[in-house]
Amino acid sequence: MKPTAFNVFSGRGGLILTGRNGWIASIVVMAVLLSGCNRRTTPSHPINPCTYEAYHYCVTVTRVSDGDSFRGLTEDGEEHRFRIYGIDAPEGNQPYGPEAGDFLRNLIDGHTVGIVQHTTDRWGRRVVWVFTPNGEDVSALLLQEGLAWHYKHFDDTPEYATYENEARFHRKGLWQDPYPTPPWEFRRR
Repeated sequence: MKPTAFNVFSGRGGLILTGRNGWIASIVVMAVLLSGCNRRTTPSHPINPCTYEAYHYCVTVTRVSDGDSFRGLTEDGEEHRFRIYGIDAPEGNQPYGPEAGDFLRNLIDGHTVGIVQHTTDRWGRRVVWVFTPNGEDVSALLLQEGLAWHYKHFDDTPEYATYENEARFHRKGLWQDPYPTPPWEFRRR
């Protein structure tokens, strides 16, 4: 049998790489394993979200209306109105409404974003999951910052409930108020 550059042994302590180039292989394996540890790291250049097959299509955001609505141009040049799925952000004239709108504006305005369409609402808006140029879930980001409620009436995503609960616990954003008024109640007034 021809000798190999290194041998791999598996034991209770994990993988052990030995041999002439074992230490190099160990470094390579460690780098590969650690490269996935911080998935929120922003790459030095934006990723084109349209290259992901998981998206139904992409739009270039032309205007952010508030913390959960925007307008965008599809690749064929048509402008559509969009409502972000799974969340409900404060209204513009509600506490933390301007902050939610500014956060979304800074995140996606003028950028090409990935879209997964869920449905169309009664106002003709496309209700969608939105992904930043770096592939991050916009609904999750707004919830994590405490700038939206998880819209449990329409969505049961467990991660969204967790993000809202964590923001509440840490009193982030709108959760600084001990009794914030949900936007669906605010709109009824």
